[in-house]
Amino acid sequence: MSRIIGNQLTDALLMRLSGAAIASHEGKIIPIFSLDEGGWPHPALLSYYEVVANSPATLEMAIWKDSSTANNLRRVGKISLMIADNGVNFYIKGAARELEKEMTGAPQVSRFQIAIDQLLEDQEPNAQITSGMTYTRAKERAASDFSAKVLRILRELP
Repeated sequence: MSRIIGNQLTDALLMRLSGAAIASHEGKIIPIFSLDEGGWPHPALLSYYEVVANSPATLEMAIWKDSSTANNLRRVGKISLMIADNGVNFYIKGAARELEKEMTGAPQVSRFQIAIDQLLEDQEPNAQITSGMTYTRAKERAASDFSAKVLRILRELP
């Protein structure tokens, strides 16, 4: 059963989402959920290159500007994220506001800021999470990779 931690990231989550140790999170997925026009949860998958915590109370996110997720966030402004990995399972609920329809330096994506309303932890003592969702790249990520560029921009305050 999940328990409410508060409305700010823990120190460990802040470090995990800061982008400072991105190599240790290569290939890991952050599932997110917005609300579609019918009121149903709409899932999407992001990487640690697209979500950055610049403070304990807010996240910055890059979402493809014409995607269903971006449109849902513009319309409803609510989002949930899952941070799941070995021994880690958190849910982040927040209010989204668009900062840039076309993010400066990466106009293919929109920049959203998420004000954290609630942080929940869901870790059962007898059923520890052993992994989260992952992906594999066909070739190693280059410094010039678009996602690496987006991460650099998100780590800068708007």
